Amino acid sequence: MDEGAGRAARGRFELRVRWSDVDLFGHVNNGAFLRYLDDARFAVLPTMGVDATGRLTDTMLVVVKHEIDYVAPAPFRPEPLAVELWVPRIGRTSVDIAYEVLDATGDAPATYVRALSRMVQVEALTQAPRAFDEEQRGLLGAWSGPGPVLRGW
Repeated sequence: MDEGAGRAARGRFELRVRWSDVDLFGHVNNGAFLRYLDDARFAVLPTMGVDATGRLTDTMLVVVKHEIDYVAPAPFRPEPLAVELWVPRIGRTSVDIAYEVLDATGDAPATYVRALSRMVQVEALTQAPRAFDEEQRGLLGAWSGPGPVLRGW
């Protein structure tokens, strides 16, 4: 795909499909995709809630909503899948993270999943929402891009 066509500033995380991710129908189970999104988010945005030593910070991002479109079944396969993610919206205390799970091994990668997660930053002790500071906005803004086109209801 053309990196310039609405795809600027995407983070990328590759992972292998595990046998335990596959259901009786021979494709990746819908629940496994949530773990893929979570793994990609922590790989691309490692400092959001964890400091350089791996300890939790005084704030954390919590998921308040996922919206997922299953575009095509992803089969068990030896080649890795790629999860691309970016940030279409940064609010005062919340952020939207967009994702595509792709087969990136061919000339025209197949898309298996498109998703959007809303996350809210909260104080670790009180669980009260906390506004992003300028440094956090800069980290998130580095991955800025348009939102995914989801089918809706």
